[in-house]
Amino acid sequence: MTIVQEQLLSLLRAALWSKEPDGSLFKEVSWKNVIHLAEVETVKALLLDGISLLPRELMPDEDTVMDLAGRQNKIVQHNQIHRETIVQIDQALKANNIAAVFMKGQITALRYPKPLHRQSGDIDFVVSKDDFAKALDVLDAIGKVDRNLVHEHHGMAWVNGVTVEPHYKVHNYQRPSTDKAMQEMFTEVFLDKLKEADIDGHKINVFSPTFESVFLISHMVNHVYEEGLGLRQVIDYAMFLDKCADKIDWLKHDENLYRMRMQRAFRIFTCICVEYLGLKLPSQVEPFSYQEKQWARKMIEDIMSVGNFGRGKYVFHHNGIKDAFHNYLWVLGRCYHLGFVCPSEARWWVISKFTRFFWKLNQQK
Repeated sequence: MTIVQEQLLSLLRAALWSKEPDGSLFKEVSWKNVIHLAEVETVKALLLDGISLLPRELMPDEDTVMDLAGRQNKIVQHNQIHRETIVQIDQALKANNIAAVFMKGQITALRYPKPLHRQSGDIDFVVSKDDFAKALDVLDAIGKVDRNLVHEHHGMAWVNGVTVEPHYKVHNYQRPSTDKAMQEMFTEVFLDKLKEADIDGHKINVFSPTFESVFLISHMVNHVYEEGLGLRQVIDYAMFLDKCADKIDWLKHDENLYRMRMQRAFRIFTCICVEYLGLKLPSQVEPFSYQEKQWARKMIEDIMSVGNFGRGKYVFHHNGIKDAFHNYLWVLGRCYHLGFVCPSEARWWVISKFTRFFWKLNQQK
């Protein structure tokens, strides 16, 4: 791991747990490189929180701090618009008798020390498949829906300038039995076993901690084998475990991980949270083996070099067969080098992308 990567991780640990960073790492600093890495990992607002805990003599110059403060303020304003939009969407859905569960983004941000400092991209919620078309109509009434952009598990809309992804499945998984297991678990918890979260005084539906933990793990696995897993998503999980570990039904949790074949992924991601992000090991989790720590080290090195959605190395494009081929090679390489994270899903990613590539090839003829 490079010194810049170690410096960023030290500042993030400081921001998350309100502890002074390791000053010995900051005697020589390229703040330009640290800030760039924070931008690639979409953690710029947290970066300033960590810098503010450094001794004054180790802090960057005033112009750099002011620039970061301006960026942080924009992220706060952005998040405030997201929160207002969530409330607006939820009220509109409830007025039309549509039950929705909000996930990721602003929901995971609620566990952060400063929720408005978690940089968010879009708003995700899931409804039953029967309510999906009706939910699109509701979004069309308060914003704009692109009916041509309905993907394998979600649609696309914009409300108040914010990208919104309404789902009728929480996610797609490449291994058929894994996908089936997740949809069965979702059906089991949807409506009957939900919890509530407070967004600016408004109550919205969220998943129970037991289901959410497995969902967050599986979501990270998907990103490992596609664009790339970002540090922000692992921080989300660290904050989740810090606030919710005691609320998880661990027997059910382990059973669900087994059904998803993601027990190892859970161990690796939790190890990263503890070893590199400063999370205190939850009492319900066994200490990590030497091999698990080695896997975690390989995974965090990839996270720090590839960045959120692959921004540090590769960005997916979808403009024809050449892009499809390059995307396939990228996924193939990730499945080969990181197959240890979730071997069953890695194998099916290769099969799925191979099949999809030749389908696109036939479409060109």
